[in-house]
Amino acid sequence: MLWLQEMTGDESGWQAWDLRYLGFATWRPTRAGVLSSAPERLASHRAWLVGHGLDVPPGSAAGGGLGARGEPTTQPDVVEPAAPAPSVVESVRGNEVLFQRDREPAELGEVELCMNLLRCTRADLLNVVTGLPDELLDWDPPYASFAAWARWRTVREVLTHVALTEVGYYLPAIGYAGPGARELAPLHWTEQLRLSRESTLAFLAELADADDRLRLAEGDESWSVRKVLRRLVWHELLHLKSVRRVMGALLER
Repeated sequence: MLWLQEMTGDESGWQAWDLRYLGFATWRPTRAGVLSSAPERLASHRAWLVGHGLDVPPGSAAGGGLGARGEPTTQPDVVEPAAPAPSVVESVRGNEVLFQRDREPAELGEVELCMNLLRCTRADLLNVVTGLPDELLDWDPPYASFAAWARWRTVREVLTHVALTEVGYYLPAIGYAGPGARELAPLHWTEQLRLSRESTLAFLAELADADDRLRLAEGDESWSVRKVLRRLVWHELLHLKSVRRVMGALLER
């Protein structure tokens, strides 16, 4: 089951979300391409969840289900039929738009899951970057192409971007008023990541206890609690991948 977003302008392309898996999305230049690649990318995401000891809903994605502790429910010598093409639940167009599901209040369990997933993404990110010398943190990788509007290329710039985006862009859209990008910008990247995430988790804990977990705002950009939750997890996973890409390119020099 996929929710498709057709990106426009400088970000043109197609993004496929599976909103049953908080934070999962994949991008390709074409609709056909993203529909083709999504099942494999979702399988990789589910494996990541299992690797962190998180349960995966049984039978919720192609290729068989997973048990309560993440064990495959199918026998390894059983040949499964080819998975059908994923069904499209909804398709929207635009860069900061909402799916219909985003227009509904988030459940308490979704907020708690987001907090848990953010602990996992941060553990993975720090495992990659902790201890890197400045020469690696500031190495400018020779990307074949790079979005002109993106101001983050080096690992250090990516880490700062991750920290500042949470408290300077995503959370303010749903009521956060704590320390933001201006306060964190002068700090070392380690402090940026630490303070940003502490503020994020504290705000989400308050949100879990709040009566209002919709916080719908529509305009040039449209936001809600559900959209912010999925974007928080997706964003760190996206840049974890980009940091690993930089490190891979560095090793291949």
